[in-house]
Amino acid sequence: MSATDIAGDPQVSRVTPLRVTLAHFLRGKYSRGFFHRIASQALAVIILIEAIFLAEHFTWVFRDAVRHEADLSGIALVLACTSTEIFDLALAVAILMASYMTLLRMRENREILVLFASGLGPYQLGVLVLIVALAGQVTSTIGSGVLDPLSRYAQRSILFSSELRSLKKGVAKNEFYYFPSYVAYAMERVEGGAPPPAAPGEVPMIDASGGAKPASPGKDRTLFVYQQTGPNTSRIVTAAQARLDGPDRSGRIVLNLSDFTSHTFADAHPLGGTSGPAKCTNCTDGLVDAPPISMKVRDMSQLMMVDQLLPFTARSSNTVEQTLYEQLFVPDYHSPDARAAQMRLLAERFSRSLLSFLAPLVALLGVALTNRTTNWFALPLSCLGLMAVNLLCEWVITSVAPLSVAGAMLPVLVLYGGVAYAAFTLIVWRHAEFVRPQLARS
Repeated sequence: MSATDIAGDPQVSRVTPLRVTLAHFLRGKYSRGFFHRIASQALAVIILIEAIFLAEHFTWVFRDAVRHEADLSGIALVLACTSTEIFDLALAVAILMASYMTLLRMRENREILVLFASGLGPYQLGVLVLIVALAGQVTSTIGSGVLDPLSRYAQRSILFSSELRSLKKGVAKNEFYYFPSYVAYAMERVEGGAPPPAAPGEVPMIDASGGAKPASPGKDRTLFVYQQTGPNTSRIVTAAQARLDGPDRSGRIVLNLSDFTSHTFADAHPLGGTSGPAKCTNCTDGLVDAPPISMKVRDMSQLMMVDQLLPFTARSSNTVEQTLYEQLFVPDYHSPDARAAQMRLLAERFSRSLLSFLAPLVALLGVALTNRTTNWFALPLSCLGLMAVNLLCEWVITSVAPLSVAGAMLPVLVLYGGVAYAAFTLIVWRHAEFVRPQLARS
């Protein structure tokens, strides 16, 4: 390691201002090599953590995608978008590990000793670590405050498009389809069959065939739709064939039914339940005592909006899909719970960005505590300490339950400031062990 590599210019003397010396140092070959080693090792660790995370969550993602009738490309896109959920934590751990390995090698190769012997070592090394910390915080803020909300919205959009495309292709037999206000079920039509016998005293079962023979034997479906129209009133719709046309640019679709039959009756035990697949949206008490109503239509077309079948809310209405700008400048006052969730998520994102800022400082402390005895567990303990700070901050955020931007950021800033001060004090106390090589050289 030459003077040119460290200072960046051999003509710079010790009488030059510190700012000029640091500027030459940062433009030198040594600083570029330091940042390159940090970036390459951090990228490798992030890829490893993301691979483990995606392998663990593949089953859940695949099950959800199949439930929405997504194809292989849709599943791959949803899985790729899931990777942003852990990016901020993976970045903090990666920066810690990369900084620790780079600084430890610098110490054992006596590079830090040369820097400190030059008289400007603490300032030069401090600037390098500060740049890594700031770059980590900015990257974490962009990842958790912009990329992650947009990727969650992209996941929902992909699944919505897949489910809508599946409905337009047709319904599968012997399978239930749950919508906000409907439950639909499709079964094979029985050619030449008769409707099931009615129970004594009950309304006869509706036959949607109308005596007509199916146009494509073995391929037609009889569609049953259940809808709760009142607190104790339900409607059953049957159709021999169903087709969806659209949607257009305004989100309108056309529902076409053949051999359509509608039957409204009193229902003492509606299907609403706890899961809510057939939740009543326009319930009125006037239909409770209404007599049964039957209607048969050969063909029917109904204009409706996509949201009536597959609701797709705006991105800003979902807290986890709100970007950092919306959390800071577009407060959600729809309900106290919505505002509390918005500020809690803001505090968590700010906490994880500071976690990436704190990682290089924890790496410095880990190197100062590394010797022949602690060589095997200094790095794991450093990672454990970083994650302990994250868990402590989450507990503080949950306990405070902030309702404003200041209330969300101030406790997090105070906590991380205290941890950073304690770590810096320990580093100064152990500065001799940080500079002097501690491990045997091969």
